[in-house]
Amino acid sequence: MRAMSVALLCGAVACRRATPEVARAAPPARDEPRVIELTAEGITNAEVRTIALTPSALAARLPVIGTLMADPQRVARVGARFSGRVTALRARLGDTVTVGSALAEIDTVELHQVSTEYLTAVARAREAADALERQRVLVGERVGALQDLRHLEANADEANATLHEAEEHLHVLGLTEQDIRSLRARTSHGESRSVVRSPISGRVVAFSIGLGQVVAGTEEVATVAQPGAVWASLRVPEADMASLHAGAAVEVRTAAEPAEALSATLDFVGDLVDPATRMVECRASLAGVGASLRAGMSLAAWISLRAGPPALWIPEEAVLQHEASPVVFVQVGERRFSPRSVRVGAPRAGQVPVTAGVAAGDRVVVHGAFSLRGELDRAELEED
Repeated sequence: MRAMSVALLCGAVACRRATPEVARAAPPARDEPRVIELTAEGITNAEVRTIALTPSALAARLPVIGTLMADPQRVARVGARFSGRVTALRARLGDTVTVGSALAEIDTVELHQVSTEYLTAVARAREAADALERQRVLVGERVGALQDLRHLEANADEANATLHEAEEHLHVLGLTEQDIRSLRARTSHGESRSVVRSPISGRVVAFSIGLGQVVAGTEEVATVAQPGAVWASLRVPEADMASLHAGAAVEVRTAAEPAEALSATLDFVGDLVDPATRMVECRASLAGVGASLRAGMSLAAWISLRAGPPALWIPEEAVLQHEASPVVFVQVGERRFSPRSVRVGAPRAGQVPVTAGVAAGDRVVVHGAFSLRGELDRAELEED
Protein backbone atom coordinates (compact mmCIF):
# COMPACT_ATOMS: atom_id res chain seq x y z
CA MET A 1 0.00 0.00 0.00
CA ARG A 2 2.78 2.35 0.92
CA ALA A 3 4.57 1.51 -2.35
CA MET A 4 1.45 2.37 -4.35
CA SER A 5 1.16 5.76 -2.62
CA VAL A 6 4.78 6.59 -3.49
CA ALA A 7 4.17 5.67 -7.15
CA LEU A 8 1.10 7.92 -7.39
CA LEU A 9 3.01 10.79 -5.80
CA CYS A 10 5.88 10.46 -8.28
CA GLY A 11 3.46 10.42 -11.22
CA ALA A 12 1.79 13.63 -10.03
CA VAL A 13 5.16 15.37 -9.73
CA ALA A 14 6.11 14.28 -13.26
CA CYS A 15 2.85 15.67 -14.67
CA ARG A 16 3.43 19.02 -12.96
CA ARG A 17 6.94 19.23 -14.50
CA ALA A 18 5.75 18.42 -18.05
CA THR A 19 3.17 21.24 -18.20
CA PRO A 20 5.61 24.27 -18.36
CA GLU A 21 7.73 22.54 -21.03
CA VAL A 22 4.74 22.37 -23.41
CA ALA A 23 3.97 26.08 -22.78
CA ARG A 24 7.51 27.14 -23.70
CA ALA A 25 7.34 25.29 -27.06
CA ALA A 26 4.20 27.15 -28.18
CA PRO A 27 4.95 29.75 -30.97
CA PRO A 28 4.60 33.43 -30.12
CA ALA A 29 1.56 35.38 -31.37
CA ARG A 30 2.04 37.20 -34.71
CA ASP A 31 2.51 40.98 -34.47
CA GLU A 32 -0.17 43.17 -35.97
CA PRO A 33 0.92 45.46 -38.93
CA ARG A 34 2.08 48.84 -37.67
CA VAL A 35 -0.24 51.77 -38.46
CA ILE A 36 0.67 55.46 -38.54
CA GLU A 37 -2.24 57.80 -37.85
CA LEU A 38 -1.99 61.49 -38.66
CA THR A 39 -4.21 64.38 -37.78
CA ALA A 40 -5.97 66.32 -40.50
CA GLU A 41 -3.45 69.12 -39.95
CA GLY A 42 -0.56 66.64 -40.18
CA ILE A 43 -1.79 65.34 -43.54
CA THR A 44 -2.03 68.90 -44.84
CA ASN A 45 1.42 69.86 -43.60
CA ALA A 46 3.02 66.71 -45.02
CA GLU A 47 1.15 67.17 -48.32
CA VAL A 48 0.23 63.50 -48.34
CA ARG A 49 -1.24 62.36 -51.67
CA THR A 50 -2.30 58.86 -52.67
CA ILE A 51 -3.30 57.02 -55.83
CA ALA A 52 -5.23 53.80 -56.37
CA LEU A 53 -3.00 51.18 -58.01
CA THR A 54 -4.19 50.11 -61.45
CA PRO A 55 -2.32 47.83 -63.87
CA SER A 56 -1.32 49.93 -66.87
CA ALA A 57 1.24 50.14 -69.65
CA LEU A 58 3.50 53.05 -68.76
CA ALA A 59 3.59 55.67 -71.51
CA ALA A 60 6.17 57.81 -69.78
CA ARG A 61 8.06 60.92 -70.86
CA LEU A 62 11.74 61.17 -70.05
CA PRO A 63 12.82 64.63 -68.84
CA VAL A 64 16.23 65.71 -70.16
CA ILE A 65 18.18 68.91 -70.66
CA GLY A 66 19.99 70.16 -73.73
CA THR A 67 21.05 73.03 -75.92
CA LEU A 68 19.89 74.53 -79.20
CA MET A 69 22.51 73.95 -81.87
CA ALA A 70 22.89 75.44 -85.34
CA ASP A 71 21.73 73.09 -88.10
CA PRO A 72 24.87 72.60 -90.22
CA GLN A 73 22.75 72.12 -93.36
CA ARG A 74 21.15 75.55 -92.92
CA VAL A 75 24.13 77.56 -91.70
CA ALA A 76 27.07 78.65 -93.89
CA ARG A 77 30.39 79.67 -92.37
CA VAL A 78 31.90 81.53 -95.30
CA GLY A 79 35.69 81.57 -95.60
CA ALA A 80 37.97 83.89 -97.56
CA ARG A 81 39.59 81.11 -99.66
CA PHE A 82 42.32 83.48 -100.90
CA SER A 83 44.81 85.86 -99.37
CA GLY A 84 44.82 89.61 -99.79
CA ARG A 85 43.54 92.87 -98.32
CA VAL A 86 39.86 93.58 -97.63
CA THR A 87 38.88 96.55 -99.79
CA ALA A 88 35.10 96.60 -99.33
CA LEU A 89 32.36 95.12 -97.14
CA ARG A 90 29.31 94.48 -99.29
CA ALA A 91 26.96 93.36 -96.48
CA ARG A 92 26.24 94.25 -92.87
CA LEU A 93 25.52 92.26 -89.76
CA GLY A 94 21.79 91.41 -89.82
CA ASP A 95 21.35 91.85 -93.59
CA THR A 96 19.24 89.35 -95.50
CA VAL A 97 21.15 87.92 -98.45
CA THR A 98 20.45 85.49 -101.27
CA VAL A 99 22.55 82.81 -102.95
CA GLY A 100 25.54 84.52 -104.60
CA SER A 101 25.19 87.83 -102.76
CA ALA A 102 28.51 89.62 -102.30
CA LEU A 103 29.74 89.80 -98.72
CA ALA A 104 33.21 91.31 -99.12
CA GLU A 105 35.80 92.28 -101.75
CA ILE A 106 39.46 91.33 -101.42
CA ASP A 107 42.34 92.74 -103.46
CA THR A 108 44.49 89.72 -104.11
CA VAL A 109 47.58 89.12 -106.22
CA GLU A 110 46.17 85.76 -107.19
CA LEU A 111 43.33 87.40 -109.11
CA HIS A 112 45.77 89.47 -111.18
CA GLN A 113 47.75 86.35 -112.00
CA VAL A 114 44.68 84.36 -112.94
CA SER A 115 43.33 87.27 -115.00
CA THR A 116 46.55 87.33 -117.04
CA GLU A 117 46.40 83.56 -117.47
CA TYR A 118 42.79 83.84 -118.59
CA LEU A 119 43.53 86.52 -121.18
CA THR A 120 46.45 84.46 -122.46
CA ALA A 121 44.18 81.42 -122.72
CA VAL A 122 41.61 83.48 -124.62
CA ALA A 123 44.25 84.54 -127.15
CA ARG A 124 45.58 81.01 -127.60
CA ALA A 125 42.10 79.57 -127.99
CA ARG A 126 41.28 82.19 -130.61
CA GLU A 127 44.54 81.48 -132.44
CA ALA A 128 43.93 77.72 -132.34
CA ALA A 129 40.37 78.19 -133.61
CA ASP A 130 41.54 80.36 -136.55
CA ALA A 131 44.26 77.89 -137.53
CA LEU A 132 41.80 75.01 -137.35
CA GLU A 133 39.29 76.85 -139.52
CA ARG A 134 41.92 77.61 -142.20
CA GLN A 135 43.04 73.99 -142.26
CA ARG A 136 39.46 72.80 -142.64
CA VAL A 137 39.08 75.04 -145.69
CA LEU A 138 42.29 73.65 -147.22
CA VAL A 139 41.23 70.07 -146.58
CA GLY A 140 37.86 70.85 -148.13
CA GLU A 141 39.63 72.14 -151.24
CA ARG A 142 41.84 69.02 -151.26
CA VAL A 143 45.04 71.01 -150.89
CA GLY A 144 45.58 70.46 -147.15
CA ALA A 145 46.78 67.39 -145.30
CA LEU A 146 44.27 65.52 -143.16
CA GLN A 147 47.00 64.76 -140.64
CA ASP A 148 47.58 68.47 -140.09
CA LEU A 149 43.83 68.93 -139.54
CA ARG A 150 43.81 66.31 -136.77
CA HIS A 151 46.83 67.95 -135.15
CA LEU A 152 45.15 71.38 -135.18
CA GLU A 153 41.93 69.90 -133.76
CA ALA A 154 43.93 68.54 -130.82
CA ASN A 155 45.57 71.94 -130.33
CA ALA A 156 42.16 73.64 -130.32
CA ASP A 157 40.78 71.17 -127.74
CA GLU A 158 43.79 71.75 -125.50
CA ALA A 159 43.48 75.55 -125.79
CA ASN A 160 39.75 75.40 -124.96
CA ALA A 161 40.43 73.21 -121.92
CA THR A 162 43.03 75.69 -120.65
CA LEU A 163 40.55 78.53 -121.22
CA HIS A 164 37.82 76.70 -119.34
CA GLU A 165 40.15 76.01 -116.42
CA ALA A 166 41.15 79.68 -116.16
CA GLU A 167 37.49 80.73 -116.30
CA GLU A 168 36.57 78.34 -113.47
CA HIS A 169 39.44 79.74 -111.44
CA LEU A 170 37.97 83.21 -111.87
CA HIS A 171 34.61 81.95 -110.62
CA VAL A 172 36.31 80.52 -107.54
CA LEU A 173 37.78 83.97 -106.91
CA GLY A 174 34.25 85.40 -106.89
CA LEU A 175 33.87 86.86 -110.40
CA THR A 176 30.49 86.59 -112.11
CA GLU A 177 29.83 85.95 -115.79
CA GLN A 178 29.42 89.67 -116.30
CA ASP A 179 32.76 90.32 -114.60
CA ILE A 180 34.46 87.76 -116.82
CA ARG A 181 32.90 89.25 -119.98
CA SER A 182 34.19 92.67 -118.95
CA LEU A 183 37.63 91.21 -118.35
CA ARG A 184 37.57 89.46 -121.72
CA ALA A 185 36.66 92.74 -123.38
CA ARG A 186 39.65 94.25 -121.50
CA THR A 187 37.47 96.94 -119.95
CA SER A 188 38.21 95.98 -116.32
CA HIS A 189 41.67 94.34 -116.36
CA GLY A 190 43.53 95.35 -113.20
CA GLU A 191 40.39 96.74 -111.58
CA SER A 192 38.59 93.52 -110.57
CA ARG A 193 38.54 92.37 -106.96
CA SER A 194 37.99 88.89 -105.59
CA VAL A 195 34.52 88.69 -104.10
CA VAL A 196 33.40 86.50 -101.20
CA ARG A 197 29.80 85.42 -101.86
CA SER A 198 27.12 83.73 -99.79
CA PRO A 199 26.44 80.09 -100.76
CA ILE A 200 22.92 80.14 -99.25
CA SER A 201 20.04 82.53 -98.66
CA GLY A 202 19.63 83.73 -95.12
CA ARG A 203 20.64 86.35 -92.60
CA VAL A 204 24.16 87.51 -91.83
CA VAL A 205 24.55 86.59 -88.16
CA ALA A 206 28.30 87.14 -87.82
CA PHE A 207 30.96 89.24 -89.56
CA SER A 208 34.54 88.40 -88.65
CA ILE A 209 36.64 90.76 -90.81
CA GLY A 210 37.11 94.50 -91.11
CA LEU A 211 37.90 96.97 -93.86
CA GLY A 212 41.61 97.06 -94.68
CA GLN A 213 42.32 93.78 -92.89
CA VAL A 214 44.89 91.48 -94.48
CA VAL A 215 43.64 87.91 -94.68
CA ALA A 216 45.61 84.74 -95.30
CA GLY A 217 42.82 82.84 -97.01
CA THR A 218 41.88 80.62 -94.06
CA GLU A 219 39.83 83.13 -92.04
CA GLU A 220 36.09 82.97 -91.58
CA VAL A 221 34.57 86.04 -93.22
CA ALA A 222 30.93 85.76 -92.19
CA THR A 223 28.22 83.37 -91.01
CA VAL A 224 24.91 83.20 -92.85
CA ALA A 225 22.00 81.32 -91.25
CA GLN A 226 18.46 80.62 -92.37
CA PRO A 227 15.65 81.60 -89.94
CA GLY A 228 15.01 78.93 -87.33
CA ALA A 229 18.06 76.95 -88.45
CA VAL A 230 18.45 75.15 -85.11
CA TRP A 231 17.95 71.70 -83.67
CA ALA A 232 17.92 70.42 -80.11
CA SER A 233 20.97 68.59 -78.80
CA LEU A 234 19.76 66.43 -75.88
CA ARG A 235 21.80 64.65 -73.21
CA VAL A 236 20.18 61.33 -72.24
CA PRO A 237 21.36 59.08 -69.36
CA GLU A 238 22.69 55.75 -70.59
CA ALA A 239 20.26 53.89 -68.29
CA ASP A 240 17.30 55.18 -70.35
CA MET A 241 18.72 54.41 -73.78
CA ALA A 242 16.83 51.11 -74.13
CA SER A 243 13.52 52.98 -74.03
CA LEU A 244 14.41 55.49 -76.77
CA HIS A 245 13.67 55.15 -80.46
CA ALA A 246 14.16 57.38 -83.46
CA GLY A 247 10.93 59.13 -84.44
CA ALA A 248 9.73 59.63 -80.86
CA ALA A 249 7.80 62.80 -80.11
CA VAL A 250 9.67 65.41 -78.06
CA GLU A 251 8.36 68.49 -76.28
CA VAL A 252 10.90 71.31 -75.99
CA ARG A 253 10.80 74.45 -73.83
CA THR A 254 13.58 77.03 -73.87
CA ALA A 255 14.80 79.02 -70.92
CA ALA A 256 14.00 82.23 -72.82
CA GLU A 257 10.35 81.25 -73.42
CA PRO A 258 9.48 78.51 -70.88
CA ALA A 259 5.73 78.89 -71.43
CA GLU A 260 5.94 78.09 -75.15
CA ALA A 261 6.01 74.37 -75.93
CA LEU A 262 7.72 73.42 -79.19
CA SER A 263 7.12 70.15 -81.01
CA ALA A 264 10.13 68.15 -82.12
CA THR A 265 11.01 64.70 -83.42
CA LEU A 266 13.88 62.57 -82.17
CA ASP A 267 15.75 61.82 -85.40
CA PHE A 268 19.17 60.77 -84.09
CA VAL A 269 20.15 58.57 -81.13
CA GLY A 270 23.88 58.61 -80.44
CA ASP A 271 26.05 55.50 -80.32
CA LEU A 272 28.71 56.79 -77.92
CA VAL A 273 28.49 57.22 -74.14
CA ASP A 274 30.44 60.10 -72.63
CA PRO A 275 32.83 58.40 -70.16
CA ALA A 276 32.75 61.40 -67.81
CA THR A 277 29.00 62.09 -67.62
CA ARG A 278 27.60 58.69 -68.73
CA MET A 279 25.34 60.60 -71.10
CA VAL A 280 24.48 59.93 -74.74
CA GLU A 281 23.95 62.82 -77.14
CA CYS A 282 20.72 62.70 -79.15
CA ARG A 283 19.24 65.16 -81.63
CA ALA A 284 15.69 66.35 -82.18
CA SER A 285 14.55 68.34 -85.21
CA LEU A 286 12.33 71.33 -84.46
CA ALA A 287 9.44 72.05 -86.80
CA GLY A 288 8.02 75.51 -87.54
CA VAL A 289 10.28 77.42 -85.17
CA GLY A 290 10.60 81.17 -85.34
CA ALA A 291 13.59 83.43 -85.68
CA SER A 292 13.54 84.08 -81.91
CA LEU A 293 15.32 80.78 -81.29
CA ARG A 294 19.07 81.09 -81.32
CA ALA A 295 21.89 78.59 -81.23
CA GLY A 296 23.33 78.18 -77.75
CA MET A 297 20.03 78.57 -75.87
CA SER A 298 19.52 76.12 -72.99
CA LEU A 299 16.38 74.00 -73.01
CA ALA A 300 14.37 71.37 -71.19
CA ALA A 301 12.80 68.52 -73.14
CA TRP A 302 10.49 65.55 -72.54
CA ILE A 303 10.96 62.51 -74.78
CA SER A 304 8.03 60.10 -75.22
CA LEU A 305 9.20 56.57 -74.45
CA ARG A 306 7.94 53.23 -75.70
CA ALA A 307 5.00 51.93 -73.69
CA GLY A 308 6.11 49.29 -71.17
CA PRO A 309 4.27 46.08 -70.19
CA PRO A 310 1.19 46.39 -67.91
CA ALA A 311 2.28 46.73 -64.27
CA LEU A 312 1.53 48.61 -61.06
CA TRP A 313 3.59 51.74 -61.75
CA ILE A 314 4.31 54.28 -59.00
CA PRO A 315 6.75 57.21 -58.73
CA GLU A 316 10.25 56.38 -57.51
CA GLU A 317 9.86 58.79 -54.59
CA ALA A 318 7.00 56.63 -53.23
CA VAL A 319 9.44 53.77 -52.50
CA LEU A 320 11.61 54.28 -49.42
CA GLN A 321 14.20 52.17 -47.63
CA HIS A 322 13.27 50.97 -44.15
CA GLU A 323 15.26 48.34 -42.24
CA ALA A 324 17.27 47.54 -45.41
CA SER A 325 14.21 46.77 -47.53
CA PRO A 326 12.00 48.85 -49.85
CA VAL A 327 8.63 49.87 -48.42
CA VAL A 328 5.62 51.89 -49.48
CA PHE A 329 2.86 53.34 -47.34
CA VAL A 330 -0.67 52.08 -47.98
CA GLN A 331 -3.72 54.01 -46.80
CA VAL A 332 -5.78 51.77 -44.51
CA GLY A 333 -8.15 54.39 -43.11
CA GLU A 334 -9.16 58.00 -43.49
CA ARG A 335 -5.92 59.22 -41.90
CA ARG A 336 -4.25 55.87 -41.24
CA PHE A 337 -1.26 54.51 -43.17
CA SER A 338 0.60 51.24 -42.92
CA PRO A 339 4.11 50.42 -44.25
CA ARG A 340 4.33 47.48 -46.65
CA SER A 341 7.50 45.72 -47.74
CA VAL A 342 7.51 45.48 -51.54
CA ARG A 343 9.58 44.27 -54.47
CA VAL A 344 10.08 46.64 -57.37
CA GLY A 345 11.46 46.36 -60.89
CA ALA A 346 13.86 48.57 -62.80
CA PRO A 347 13.03 52.31 -62.74
CA ARG A 348 11.87 53.95 -65.94
CA ALA A 349 11.54 57.70 -66.44
CA GLY A 350 11.01 58.30 -62.73
CA GLN A 351 8.52 55.42 -62.30
CA VAL A 352 9.02 51.89 -60.91
CA PRO A 353 6.83 48.77 -61.27
CA VAL A 354 5.76 47.12 -57.99
CA THR A 355 5.95 43.34 -58.44
CA ALA A 356 5.01 42.16 -54.91
CA GLY A 357 3.72 43.49 -51.58
CA VAL A 358 0.67 45.43 -52.81
CA ALA A 359 -2.23 44.68 -55.11
CA ALA A 360 -4.43 46.51 -57.59
CA GLY A 361 -6.88 48.78 -55.79
CA ASP A 362 -4.57 49.60 -52.86
CA ARG A 363 -4.13 53.30 -52.25
CA VAL A 364 -0.41 54.04 -52.07
CA VAL A 365 1.16 57.27 -50.85
CA VAL A 366 2.98 58.92 -53.78
CA HIS A 367 3.83 62.20 -52.06
CA GLY A 368 4.65 62.81 -48.41
CA ALA A 369 6.06 59.33 -47.76
CA PHE A 370 9.18 60.82 -46.14
CA SER A 371 7.06 62.40 -43.42
CA LEU A 372 5.32 59.09 -42.76
CA ARG A 373 8.66 57.29 -42.50
CA GLY A 374 9.77 59.89 -39.99
CA GLU A 375 6.70 59.19 -37.86
CA LEU A 376 7.38 55.44 -38.15
CA ASP A 377 11.02 55.84 -37.03
CA ARG A 378 9.96 58.04 -34.11
CA ALA A 379 7.36 55.50 -32.94
CA GLU A 380 9.91 52.68 -33.06
CA LEU A 381 12.41 54.71 -31.02
CA GLU A 382 9.78 55.42 -28.37
CA GLU A 383 9.02 51.68 -28.07
CA ASP A 384 12.70 50.85 -27.64
